[in-house]
Amino acid sequence: MKPRIWPFAAASSAACALGLGLSIPFGPPAVYGAVAASLGAVCALSALVMSIDRGVNGVFLGFTIGFLCRAVLVGAGLMTSGARGGLAVVYVIAFFAPYAVTQIVEVLFVRAHSQGATT
Repeated sequence: MKPRIWPFAAASSAACALGLGLSIPFGPPAVYGAVAASLGAVCALSALVMSIDRGVNGVFLGFTIGFLCRAVLVGAGLMTSGARGGLAVVYVIAFFAPYAVTQIVEVLFVRAHSQGATT
């Protein structure tokens, strides 16, 4: 059975919204980082939802797609933001803070599925 996705989507969205809100005072590179992380979170959780019923290989596929999306987005966002020097560090922090939280949400989603949570 598929676990209910809405609690996990809400938690991931809340983490992204918090990351975006906290990034605004730090300027455009931080906002670019938070937006890129948010897009990556959407891709990653969507990939897991679509592939989780395929067993272990499906979970690996979902996490791989999420990782590849984030890898592309971290680079594309950094280049788009034009951040250099210390601002690049601000971008990286703004990207990886929400990334860490949303990754935890994704792991919890997989755990809920493995425990047979109901839809």
